[in-house]
Amino acid sequence: MTALNNDVEFPAIYAKSEEGYVVSLRFGGEGQAFLRVDTPCVEESEVAESTTQATAPTYEGMEHIPRPNIRSPFWSAGAP
Repeated sequence: MTALNNDVEFPAIYAKSEEGYVVSLRFGGEGQAFLRVDTPCVEESEVAESTTQATAPTYEGMEHIPRPNIRSPFWSAGAP
């Protein structure tokens, strides 16, 4: 373990293996989870532009992206 954040609202844990793999698990506003994994054995490459048009607003030029507004009985916590 490289770091631990025991914050009640936004907890997080960070770890790194001897081989150089790095994992972080953070929780943000309204319980959103963020899992990130970095590996030492992958070379960075260019990402191709999308060949399809977005099916939702892209919010280009906006300062803040709105929170998701879709609820799922399976994935969403709490009352609607």
